Amino acid sequence: TFPYHIAKVRVEKGNVVFADLGLRPQFMTRIHDLKGTVTGLSSLSDAQAKVQMVGQVDQYGTAKINGVIRPNDFGRSSDFAMVFRNLEMKNLSPYSGKFAGRLIKSGKFSADLKYTLQEYKMTGDNKIVIDNLTLGEQVDNPESANLPLDLAIALLKDSSGRIDIGLPVTGDLNDP
Repeated sequence: TFPYHIAKVRVEKGNVVFADLGLRPQFMTRIHDLKGTVTGLSSLSDAQAKVQMVGQVDQYGTAKINGVIRPNDFGRSSDFAMVFRNLEMKNLSPYSGKFAGRLIKSGKFSADLKYTLQEYKMTGDNKIVIDNLTLGEQVDNPESANLPLDLAIALLKDSSGRIDIGLPVTGDLNDP
């Protein structure tokens, strides 16, 4: 590799498209109007880059990404957070159809995701809030799990129709 140092990358009016073409129907989402900076990119082995980005997700959602990463050795030491607000659950129907056998009719999704990697050990704290989730029609998929989803959703919802989940995650990147 060749040595490099990039003091600052500024993004304005950026677009990021994520697509999973292996699903039927296919899944795609887009972060648009992306703006922010990445500072401190370098080929040095101990270089740390600071990331600060904000953008719009699909029609009404928002995304914010902040953190410090090691571009040359991500798992050794990185700390980042992603905040998503007001995402349409209906857009996740390709996943719910494949794995749970049901489409999603409506609902909103928000998440605060925080991850720390230290010496290839990951610690994550995920706070997920789902408002007014309503399932749609069943999908004929022999691979999907046969689960009592209506009952599970009814049990998870509070009196205002909200599902609030705290989901800590830990792991070893060398032994996934």
